[in-house]
Amino acid sequence: MFVLGHIGIGRRLAARRYAGFSRRDRWLFVLGTVLPDLTDKPLYYIPSWITGKEGEALGMIAGTHSFGHTLLFLVTLLVTWRALQKRQPARASGVGALAIGVATHLVLDTVGLTMDAPTAFWPFLGWQFTPFRHHGLGQHLMTVLRPVTLAGELIGGALLAWDLWRTRHPRPPHPSR
Repeated sequence: MFVLGHIGIGRRLAARRYAGFSRRDRWLFVLGTVLPDLTDKPLYYIPSWITGKEGEALGMIAGTHSFGHTLLFLVTLLVTWRALQKRQPARASGVGALAIGVATHLVLDTVGLTMDAPTAFWPFLGWQFTPFRHHGLGQHLMTVLRPVTLAGELIGGALLAWDLWRTRHPRPPHPSR
């Protein structure tokens, strides 16, 4: 899934928690919904562009799903959140919002059929990340036309547009009886 799907659907998946977030924590949540991709895509594409190699030829980081797409990354955020709750509660809420955003990302990648067990459970199922399935960024970007990805983007975009419209057009108070 791409940005609109991760943010829009991710907000719906975490709607109860999101409603209680401060403005800062909402921004951190949104960052969390795309953080695995912001981390892993450059880890793959930069060495690929520099060396001209793709997939397994790059070594351990053979694809665009690596460290940020692991449950180990999510657990690290959750442990940090828990530790900060005791020592620095103000900071803890931000880490919690970030972790919840990352969790929604991983769920949506699983539903979108781009997540696999070797990546999710890295390093417990081996040190090598799953090799990249596309030849270059252009082919990767064209995956937005896959039905599940396109549906996710359209639904996510529609949810974001709806939320924006609702904030600009609030419902009048319900008359009391």
